Amino acid sequence: MNWNKGGPSGKRGFGFGGFSLASGKKEEPRPPQKAHSAFGASGPSGGYGTNQQLSSFYKIGTKRANFDEENAYFEDDEEESSSTDLPYIPAENSPTRKQFQSGGGGGGGGGGGSDSEDDPLDAFMAEVEVRAPEVISLRRVFFSPLVSSRGIRDDIEEEDDQEAYFRYMAENPTAGLTQEEDEEEVDYDSDGNPIAPTTKKIIMPLPPIDHSEIDYPPFEKNFYIEHEELSSLTEAGVVELRKKLNLKVSGAAPPKPATSFAHFGFDEQLMHQIRKSEYTQPTPIQCQGVPIALGGRDMIGIAKTGSGKTAAFIWPMLVHIMDQKELEQGEGPIAVIVCPTRELCQQIHSECKRFGKVYGLRSVAVYGGGSMWEQAKALQEGVEIVVCTPGRLIDHVKKKATSLQRVTYLVFDEADRMFDMGFEYQVRSIASHIRPDRQTLLFSATFRKKIEKLIWPW
Repeated sequence: MNWNKGGPSGKRGFGFGGFSLASGKKEEPRPPQKAHSAFGASGPSGGYGTNQQLSSFYKIGTKRANFDEENAYFEDDEEESSSTDLPYIPAENSPTRKQFQSGGGGGGGGGGGSDSEDDPLDAFMAEVEVRAPEVISLRRVFFSPLVSSRGIRDDIEEEDDQEAYFRYMAENPTAGLTQEEDEEEVDYDSDGNPIAPTTKKIIMPLPPIDHSEIDYPPFEKNFYIEHEELSSLTEAGVVELRKKLNLKVSGAAPPKPATSFAHFGFDEQLMHQIRKSEYTQPTPIQCQGVPIALGGRDMIGIAKTGSGKTAAFIWPMLVHIMDQKELEQGEGPIAVIVCPTRELCQQIHSECKRFGKVYGLRSVAVYGGGSMWEQAKALQEGVEIVVCTPGRLIDHVKKKATSLQRVTYLVFDEADRMFDMGFEYQVRSIASHIRPDRQTLLFSATFRKKIEKLIWPW
């Protein structure tokens, strides 16, 4: 097989060369060819000659012909195929096929007509423009029932959280906007330091309510049964015990102070949680405050911070709530704990959750700076315990997110601080919205005479 470069004698490509049979003549042996060397063959003197020429295979510096054998092989086929053009045959039932048949263009391309007259793309676009109004009218007919059927979903009866949020924001466009978030003018001193504003946020109290027009159901407040060990104590023993506990009690026939958790009469569920919380012995405020609160009496408790006064009103509160009927849809809480600051509100709320989970009671913290919508949603779902600051509770009552008609257990923690912070009218309005025969407890670290005079009318 050999390669033909092409020309007038033959085509370019691979082919087979000729061959001949051997004749009778004997070939003469050919002389051996000289070996190729880049340095030339050796001369008679054994050295390398200077006039010897290099072989053509080792021609250094010569340019090789630019010839692509592989592409040249396929170029011949492309040239041959491009020389023959096939006639254009339109598809069956197409507009161009009909034009060809009507105009006599089926026999080889119309016989001399211009390309612009028989362009299939122009014919197709012309047909689209003609049929476009029909397609649009059909689309309106088919899709108009679907559009008109959109609206309220019938497969979901109750609204989800997202729908409740949008409904609440539509009814209360200013929800979540407090005066603290508004931009206020800040004054600066000569050194460039901001001056604290002297005016405080004004919280309008709740409007007065006529309790004589409301029919409140009766409820039980007294759950305290004196223990046998306390019943056996004499008056002198009670005085000695109060002196030992550093207790000062005033009022009409106060109960005897307890010295053990067994004297309170709690059930095993609550006692298990008390022991789990690492309470070993009641503190002095608990020894005297728990029997008073369990007895359904109003009280004022003064004790230092960290003395356990929070548990002194939470434990009787749980017993008080469990004696009443369960909350119905739309009813407000049974117990309300009012405190002056957000930090104290969160602290009391954590204690209520710890002991309230024993009976499955729900608690919510309502304070300024938190999400107004989340707090309102929790109140609308129904909770037995609400721990709040005065201003935020008033906001929710005004927006009808909750009601205070079911409240029978009211606690004011750090009441003196609330009065010092200017919440006197707000605190009074909250107390006036709760039924008069409620049980009220006030706890504080200090209690001045002026504050005591303000409290006694309650």
